Amino acid sequence: MSDELKEEMKKLKEEIASLKDQLKGMTEEGRPRRGLYIDIGNVQQYADDVMQSVAEGVHGELERSIFIGPGGCRIWRGPRPQREEEERPVDYGQAAKAMSALGHEHRLKILNALMSGGKYINELQEELKDITASTLSSHLDVLEEVGFVVQEKVRGRYLITMPGRTACKMASRIAGFLKRGEQEE
Repeated sequence: MSDELKEEMKKLKEEIASLKDQLKGMTEEGRPRRGLYIDIGNVQQYADDVMQSVAEGVHGELERSIFIGPGGCRIWRGPRPQREEEERPVDYGQAAKAMSALGHEHRLKILNALMSGGKYINELQEELKDITASTLSSHLDVLEEVGFVVQEKVRGRYLITMPGRTACKMASRIAGFLKRGEQEE
């Protein structure tokens, strides 16, 4: 686990401990408890287990979504190797293909749905009810072809790649610019 993630977990544990103390103080002051009371045993151990589970889930999702690109999976342990800055010629055909993939509202909705983590096709269908199953499948094929999403071979989940995340954020920013432009007129 990275130092940043460990520090974040430490802060969350401290916040949980503070909230537990506040809750204990509230019940000791004679205020009635509301809701359902469930004895979970050792609260600290329970909170630690929950936090560990959340951290593992976040770490797993980050590893799967950040390091998976259209060319495959690259995971570096330690510092990334330095690349020499070189100018590469722009492949306008590839850029046009990527822009074309973003040219449909449903594809942008799919990318946005995947921003929070990998999803199975049935989860996407449940979330995006206005897109039929066959249409969803064809849009996923287009997004996969340009490298904005990948499908896990074993489990079948769809994951957004870094280029897909970047494209989704760019589309959101463009929509924001256009909206602001309409308001100024």
